[in-house]
Amino acid sequence: MGEECAECGQPAELKCSACKLVSYCGKEHQKKDWKNHKAVCRPFEIIEDPVVGKCLVASRDIKPGDVIMAEYPLVYGPRPHMVEEGPVPCPGCCRLIIAEGAPRCEGCDFPICHPGCEGLRDMDRHGHECMILGLRDVKAINGLHDFYRQDALLTLRCILLQNRHPKRFAQIMGMMEHMERRGENTEIYKDIDSRIADYLIDNFFAPMKILEGRTGKQALQDISKETIHKICGVIDVNGLEVNMDAEVTALYPTAYLMEHSCLPNTTHIFDKNGYKITVKAALPIKSGDHISTMYTHCLWGTQARREHLRETKYFDCKCVRCSDPTELGSYLSALKCIGTDEEPCGGTQLPLDPLNDATQWACDTCPVKLTNAEVSYLVNGIGEEVDNVQLSNPTVRELETLLNKMLTFLHPNHYHVYSVKHSLVQLYGYQQGYTPSQITDDCLTRKAMMCRELMDITKKIDPGNARLPLYSGVILHELYLANWILIKRKWDLGIKTKVKSMVTMLDECDKSLKEAKEVLKNECTSPAGEKLINLVETATKDFNKFLERNKIDIPALIARENEKAKEKEELANGD
Repeated sequence: MGEECAECGQPAELKCSACKLVSYCGKEHQKKDWKNHKAVCRPFEIIEDPVVGKCLVASRDIKPGDVIMAEYPLVYGPRPHMVEEGPVPCPGCCRLIIAEGAPRCEGCDFPICHPGCEGLRDMDRHGHECMILGLRDVKAINGLHDFYRQDALLTLRCILLQNRHPKRFAQIMGMMEHMERRGENTEIYKDIDSRIADYLIDNFFAPMKILEGRTGKQALQDISKETIHKICGVIDVNGLEVNMDAEVTALYPTAYLMEHSCLPNTTHIFDKNGYKITVKAALPIKSGDHISTMYTHCLWGTQARREHLRETKYFDCKCVRCSDPTELGSYLSALKCIGTDEEPCGGTQLPLDPLNDATQWACDTCPVKLTNAEVSYLVNGIGEEVDNVQLSNPTVRELETLLNKMLTFLHPNHYHVYSVKHSLVQLYGYQQGYTPSQITDDCLTRKAMMCRELMDITKKIDPGNARLPLYSGVILHELYLANWILIKRKWDLGIKTKVKSMVTMLDECDKSLKEAKEVLKNECTSPAGEKLINLVETATKDFNKFLERNKIDIPALIARENEKAKEKEELANGD
């Protein structure tokens, strides 16, 4: 609907079956356009790898920014995690609501965001399941989280596909679910059994069976507990979380085949309308390379990432980042050695074999070694303290106290240190009762230095801007602000562009804003991204007006400073 033929521009309903990116009015024009389209059509093939199973491999060289695939989900719904208290997703749109004060769905009594929510009547969202949910003849006033279980809805939606969309259902049932790791004696099986399987069978399928007995018609062929467990496994292993303005998990027909890497070569964005995913290359991908994404947090250390992947995706990551003790030179997991004597030795402790859970950690300066268990205990303890402080709406002073304490044990680039620094650069000048213009020059200089340190780390672990564009956007905007306040102060004092430091700050302002605009170009679909993009656009307008009003040409100023430096060097050398 609304598509145009790539050959003639007329309304078109026929899509290229390989890439789904272009449309045609008929087979004749599709054949006619193939000579042009084949160069940009689906740039990958699906292979069976002996180690990772089915995966995507590039069938030609792919440049950063090239579209690899674009597709709509087979099914999507509320994220399948259990909610015990607080906000829950609306079954129609998945936006978070407070169940206790929310209106109820007319058909099934589930708490909803609004009676006019379009998703409530959409048969591919809440409409179909509502007919089953509404079979219960009782309602709940208290204990809403136990009676209206949003965490079971995505599983139910998958089961309902077997009648409405049998091909989609067959594709979901063909996905990897790792049931050999989720058997009856495992904790995950027991959790799914009570939280999803028993709940669906008792509350929905039992009333449906009664209705089937009365009508003599079978509503669903397969509602077995085994199928419920398999679908839950498929969702856990293959589901993608859609990070927009709702709590959504989706299963995609092809994107689920992207394998994991802690240095992914793709990035993806979601469309608000139907959660269409568009996957683009973030780094150069050569023909034959595996196409990868990331299924854990980019800003976790190696030990935390590998544990998370082992528990949720059932594999041990051995990617280039996990294999490197320094994590690509970022030192994101490194510790500061406290030495053997009263004084620290000043060395850095790193794992000897980061892929071995029993590895030792060795100092690069002194003989001190720690076990992996000792490091885990220390890092987890610090992590709990960081979480507690971050959740308490901390002041600048509290975060600085925590940071100084952490730096006794952790490398300055450690991911817990990164987290605190990222919070600090946003708070400097915006807290403790003073305005940004009242922040001291020293504090602004410290803020700018932290921003540069954070960007250096970020570029090492996310060189393709695949996973951390919002983090980078915040850092670059705060770096601009630190320089901008100092520039305006010096300008008001009559210290203008003749000073080298002023030229350097002007140049860094200009580069920070341009880089922020570039890293945020795909973030317009999220509320946080949209807000940050607007801040950068406003800052850019203000900065450009300042340059224009004062007739400042940054490239000319830099050239002048370079020429001065060259003349000074020649004089020093006696030329």
